Amino acid sequence: MSTTILSNTKLILNIKMGLIMKILQTKIFFQISVAMTVVGFSLCLGSIASFIALNIIAGKAPTIEFWYWQRLFINSIMYFVTIPGTWLFLLGNIGIYLKLKGKRKPVNIILLMLSFLLLLNGYWIQSVAKTVSNLAVEQLKTNEFIQAFSSNKSIEDICGGINLLFLLVYLGIYIITIAKSKK
Repeated sequence: MSTTILSNTKLILNIKMGLIMKILQTKIFFQISVAMTVVGFSLCLGSIASFIALNIIAGKAPTIEFWYWQRLFINSIMYFVTIPGTWLFLLGNIGIYLKLKGKRKPVNIILLMLSFLLLLNGYWIQSVAKTVSNLAVEQLKTNEFIQAFSSNKSIEDICGGINLLFLLVYLGIYIITIAKSKK
């Protein structure tokens, strides 16, 4: 009886894997993957642009109150835009990579790795941002600037710049790849 169960399980797994492989090769799967990549890229780039704008608005001598209110915006953008965007971007790139089975080029793994690095760095930024936000609350409570706030904020900004670099490199590689494929 256990042999029958084992062979039936193998049969079911083979059928499911065959179905999954067929789905991966459909045009709609590829279109959804590309759409996820584009939307994820846009969300990430847009959130970075909003973070840059908030830093520009801060000016040269922001108040403790400004830092506190800025953190409220940044936290919302990070949790509802940036992190979901990084996941969409990565999952879309995974889908594209899977669809290109047999037609993959080294550039495809580079694009996939950039999307993975963006997600990892995004989670690192999120942990630093939480610290910065907690320090902003503490500053507001004590009405005194805390040195750790500035140093952590700098780390957050540098890591955000790295994510911007990842996105721009991704876009550059993608554009160059498309230009070469049209020749």
